[in-house]
Amino acid sequence: MKIKNIMAVIALCSVQLVVRGQQSTSYSQYGVAVTPINTAGSFLSKETQINLIGRYQWVNLEGAPTAYRLAASMPLGKSDLRVGLNIKHENVSVEKLGEALAFVGKEVRLSANDYLALSVGAGVSYYNGNFAQLSSTDPMFSNDLKETDGILSASLMYYRQDKLYAGISLPRLTFSKIGLGSSSMNYDAGLLYQFTAGAVVPLGADFDVKPATLVNYAKNLDFQADISAIFYLKKTFGLGANVRTEGEMAALASLLVKNLNIGLGYQFATSNSALSRTFNNSTYEFSLTYRFGKGFGGLL
Repeated sequence: MKIKNIMAVIALCSVQLVVRGQQSTSYSQYGVAVTPINTAGSFLSKETQINLIGRYQWVNLEGAPTAYRLAASMPLGKSDLRVGLNIKHENVSVEKLGEALAFVGKEVRLSANDYLALSVGAGVSYYNGNFAQLSSTDPMFSNDLKETDGILSASLMYYRQDKLYAGISLPRLTFSKIGLGSSSMNYDAGLLYQFTAGAVVPLGADFDVKPATLVNYAKNLDFQADISAIFYLKKTFGLGANVRTEGEMAALASLLVKNLNIGLGYQFATSNSALSRTFNNSTYEFSLTYRFGKGFGGLL
């Protein structure tokens, strides 16, 4: 087998382990773009908004993982309802998988500044494994795999405008898992729950800090938690860091220009093993959030 195919199989096996646990690609930009993680977070802005996140992992490796998420939402007139789309696509070597989901949400005002938002969605997920491209002679890779399934999602979030938020979500429940699909997808093995929270803490007239966290839990996976903090100058430019329980860190940057928030991230491994240096030290992320109308009134 060619070297590039061997490397592709290494990447393939790594992602298969992730996918079989139904663990989506984890982003360090969760504190900058909340809606792709928790669709009820779309209520943090009253305006129509679009979020885009891109991740490029192991960039020096042929067939290395790339992942994109696009979320868009808008209010329904002057009501307390919002509708939106949440789309995901991931590509690793010969594997492609993704989801396209439409959601609707409603907020309830608890007090003058406190709100509770609920979002539910439905859509479709797909998986294409073109394994025959890895080798034309090895029977291990002779069969391709293509599957689709319906999915449901639910998200709940408490928030205080321009101050803080905390939410929990079930990002994907397949139809086959609740008996509505014709067959169970091979890579669908467990339910994933995500908890996310963030806040804006003033440090004076010109400085703010924005801490955030993302916790992923699935019964058949190791506990995973991320903690980040970004320090902002004049609510315009921010620098920070993200720490992950899996032993990875990321440097973060954020720039707010009128209606646009640009986020950048560079992730690296804290260990110094040869494998970590090869596969983890070249992971880049970007995020773009555009809000129509008045744009960004704060940092949430």
